[in-house]
Order: sequence, then C-alpha cells, then structure tokens
Amino acid sequence: MPDFALLDQQGHLVSLCDFTDQRGVVLLFFASDWLPGDVALLQGFRHAYGALTEAGLQVLALSSINWEMLFHLAKRLDLPFPLLFDQCCRQATFYQAAWIPKFVTGRAVYVLDNQQRVVFARSQASPEQVLAAFSG
Repeated sequence: MPDFALLDQQGHLVSLCDFTDQRGVVLLFFASDWLPGDVALLQGFRHAYGALTEAGLQVLALSSINWEMLFHLAKRLDLPFPLLFDQCCRQATFYQAAWIPKFVTGRAVYVLDNQQRVVFARSQASPEQVLAAFSG
C-alpha cells in the first residue's frame, strides 16, 4: 500500500511511514461525528487502545469531515489516537472504504503490517477481532 501523509486534529502531519517501528497500523474509516455506529467504533478502539498499543499496533482514524469537527470529536470522546483529515476521501476511496467516492467516507477497519500490507479488512470489526486476526 502506498504511504500517505494527512493532517491530524492538532494540525500535525501524520504519515504511515511514521509507524514502521510498530508491528502494524489500524486504520479506522468513519463518516461522521454523530452517527451512532461511528461513535461506537471510535469509543470501542479508545477503550482497547492500551491492549492494541501493547500488541504493537498504532491506531489512526480517518474521515472526510472537516478539521474543526475532528478536533472537537477527539476532545469530546477523549480519543488517544490521531484523527486524520482525509480530504476528498482519497484514502477511503483507495481502500474501498468510501460510501460516496470523493465525498463521504464509509465505516471500515483495516490493519496493515509494518510493510504496509493489508492483513485484515472488514466493514465492521471490534478491537478484539483485530487483535485476534493480527496475532493469529
């Protein structure tokens, strides 16, 4: 998979290659800051963040919602991982995780190994499923 560099909710540039020292990267694609399924996805990975990082996985959440909404969402949900602004759903479209290409990100969970190869991909997945798939 090609590398990307996107701005997070703090305005910092985050790239996949920043995490080559990790065992893998979890990419959470989500559409909004209010849809119950999206909020539940983010909260579930927030609760499991310790176990995921202990397993050597970095969590990144991507959405095409604007930077200001990402900033407030991260604060409201007290998220410990970066929320990345995927302008025009470029990454969501590449990973086939867009509901409407170039416009609306869909909900999906991908795990990339440290060589940026997809080792897990589902439209819905719990942190426990990610941990089980990555360790197995």
